[in-house]
Amino acid sequence: MLYFLPPMLIEVALIHLVINAVVLFLVTKFFSISVPLQRAWRILIGLWLIGLTANMIGALVLTSIGALGVKLHIQLIDYYMIYSSPWNALIFVATVAFSGLILYLMDYLYLRPYLTKKQALRMAFSFAVLTAPYPFLISAHLFY
Repeated sequence: MLYFLPPMLIEVALIHLVINAVVLFLVTKFFSISVPLQRAWRILIGLWLIGLTANMIGALVLTSIGALGVKLHIQLIDYYMIYSSPWNALIFVATVAFSGLILYLMDYLYLRPYLTKKQALRMAFSFAVLTAPYPFLISAHLFY
């Protein structure tokens, strides 16, 4: 739940920007998509903000599930040892997949005015797969 701590938010956002820049460079080269530099910057910033939004939605989903468990007086989710039960691991994997789906849909809608439909689908899918919030799958007990 690093996204809700302000110092960590800045670090995560900057790392996410670097990852998005690398992915944008690789995807444009791999699929031979020609994008002018000014448009590439606009696409990069837009995809970066969409990625942060999708990650925040995923973090809110996990937080909501945890809050629901507190209200029901049962432990639905274990934030510190996410592989403690199959149910817990399934919730985290489903949240990553859900965030990836949101990322794909929002990226496609954002990229559609800049690229052809085929290019927008390819780039949106690549960004959804490569920049999904996989750090959700890293157990917190490795850091504490």
